[in-house]
Amino acid sequence: MALVPLRIFLGGTFVYAGIQKLGDPGFLHPGAPTYIGTQLEGFASGTPGGFILRTFAIPHPEIAGVGVAITEIVIGLLVLVGLFTRAAAAGGMALNFLLFLTASWNTTPYFLGPDLVFSFAWLPFVLTGASGQPALDNLVLRPPEGLVRRTRMRPLEADEIAEASPAQTRRALLVGLGGLALAIAGVSTLARGRWSAPRALGAGRASVPVGHGARSGAGTAHGAGQAAGGPKVPAGAVKLGPGSRLPKGQAATYSDPTSGEPDIVIRDSEGGLAAYSAVCTHAGCTVGYQGGVIVCPCHGGEYSAQTGEVIAGPPPAPLAPRKVLESGGDIYAVPS
Repeated sequence: MALVPLRIFLGGTFVYAGIQKLGDPGFLHPGAPTYIGTQLEGFASGTPGGFILRTFAIPHPEIAGVGVAITEIVIGLLVLVGLFTRAAAAGGMALNFLLFLTASWNTTPYFLGPDLVFSFAWLPFVLTGASGQPALDNLVLRPPEGLVRRTRMRPLEADEIAEASPAQTRRALLVGLGGLALAIAGVSTLARGRWSAPRALGAGRASVPVGHGARSGAGTAHGAGQAAGGPKVPAGAVKLGPGSRLPKGQAATYSDPTSGEPDIVIRDSEGGLAAYSAVCTHAGCTVGYQGGVIVCPCHGGEYSAQTGEVIAGPPPAPLAPRKVLESGGDIYAVPS
């Protein structure tokens, strides 16, 4: 009985995780900071479990994302009611262990990665199921006649009642929970609303980068000089593109001219620019800009767009600041 609170926590967390994914307007929308494809790419980069994602999930990210979300809801419901508890716990443990080998692998120290903790939390239920706990697994071992009647699609005849087996009852309950899981998934999807992409930058699409950065061979300012209508451009500064392509309240990513890693530049509501490393300090995923804050698509971390400081989620440190300037109508990245 001491494991009942843990079972409720695990089941409820998995149901919530599935609802949260399907209820996110950007989850299935390419270009959104929380797009599942972006998350999978981040999870697979430099991790021992990355080959699994590259083989099965990354080629079809939307299908993989929806499949995982529905699987989480199904596992959560089964664990909450205690039906096929050992099998459901094994599925939850396998999913969390895969996430440990991918999403949480780069978390340092290791105990800050929640997926490893979840993997061990599932272990008691893999070994013993819901033994000694209030659970449908225990109830249907000897199903009462009333329960058998309620879980059948049609009323049982007298001779059928004697023949009703626990396996039949468990199958009927499983079908019912499967229908409930699909209903929850459907409602979550319908309630999420439409993805509102950022305003188009110039003639391009939403979220088009200001420029391609040093890695892509963007032009470099020729020596130190004074560009018309702006401050002096330092030697070695990389021209990212025209400032007109970055409206107020929008952001764009570019390759850092020193390291080649992704950076993000943001224009605030007053027209000022701020830039930071776009590498999340938690697990190394690439962050994006949404709703006035910098967000990490992997674990929900949030950073201030004004300072780069952590304002929510698991990141242990702020984003490293980067230097950009606007001169002569163009935006430049200054090497650190």
